[in-house]
Amino acid sequence: MNPFQPEPAAVSAAGAAEVQLCTFRVGGEEYAIDIMRVREVLQPAPLTPVPASPAHLLGVFRLRDDVIPVVDLARRLGLQAEQPSRRSRFIVVRVGGRLLGLRVDEVREVLRLARAELRPAPAALDAWGERLFLGACGGERGPAPGGRRGGAGRLRLLLNVKALLDPTPAGAIEAARALLGAAAP
Repeated sequence: MNPFQPEPAAVSAAGAAEVQLCTFRVGGEEYAIDIMRVREVLQPAPLTPVPASPAHLLGVFRLRDDVIPVVDLARRLGLQAEQPSRRSRFIVVRVGGRLLGLRVDEVREVLRLARAELRPAPAALDAWGERLFLGACGGERGPAPGGRRGGAGRLRLLLNVKALLDPTPAGAIEAARALLGAAAP
């Protein structure tokens, strides 16, 4: 399945396929996920720890009728975690029929981009990196095509939230760090 295959509702009247991305900051880097995966963005809630869970699982909280596990995305990606602040948020996403909370340092904006502006993930990634990152957007110098916001500026990697649930193979975190270092302007 092509993650960039347009949904019928994502095609504008002009016929250009668009995608909407929720962008956020984690560990000093910016990332994006498909807005269609996002259920809601919340202020952090008190968490109940889960004994014998992976270090990146902060705990669980209750949201209406659901008990939602929360992943510290910085820890999961092997990045330097920032202290929680008033800008910290939980992004509640749908993954494989379940809900998962992602603790991020800050939610930035929702970008509307033509699918043609998305680039594939770098070819130098190992198998886990290929699963973790669906592609990239931004990073160009100068204004975005058509005068829209979001195309230019800082490179953002598109996260595959399904891969966040996979076990992390040895060396994968270091490969992700190297990728981010190579992508910096």
